[in-house]
Amino acid sequence: MKIMVIGSTGRTGKYVLTQGVKRGHEITAFARRPDLLADRAGLAGVHQGDAHDLETVRRAVQGQDAVIAAVGGSQIAATLITAMHEHDVRRVVMTSSRSVPATRPRLAVSLAWLFFREAYADLARAEGMLQVSGLDWSIARATMLNDKPPAGRVHIDFEANATGGAMQLSRADYAMALLDTVEDPALIGKALGICGPR
Repeated sequence: MKIMVIGSTGRTGKYVLTQGVKRGHEITAFARRPDLLADRAGLAGVHQGDAHDLETVRRAVQGQDAVIAAVGGSQIAATLITAMHEHDVRRVVMTSSRSVPATRPRLAVSLAWLFFREAYADLARAEGMLQVSGLDWSIARATMLNDKPPAGRVHIDFEANATGGAMQLSRADYAMALLDTVEDPALIGKALGICGPR
């Protein structure tokens, strides 16, 4: 697949790039600061730009088969939806947080929303925009991310509250799950909860 990765210099995005290349995909990096790309080996292309800027996203999306947004938000969702429709690019996977729909554990969720209310509200808006976009969307809601070595597996469910797995998830494993998701047509129209393995 030809896959554009938004947020490709971020702590999760860099793993999506390297793992995507290893899987044989034609990976295009999209970043505000492409000079921060540690390794460009095997990349099909690099686009410099802000994902909030429609014209830049239009140019980068053209000719792609799919987009993985390793950063989420309503402004990014808005530009992606418009640009992808214009260029008939259907498949999109966007990152989000398990805390957006969660109701348990009540104390932890309440504290998370207390400190990150604006960010979570924006992610909720982005999720809603994708869900009515008409695109082949998936939303990947992660638990707490860390930089530990990958386990090579994750726990996935489709519920508001986690049904298993660990609350900590390595970014490398999250990247693996994002690529698994974009490759799997059975996950179109699904919001996945992604946890670390037990």
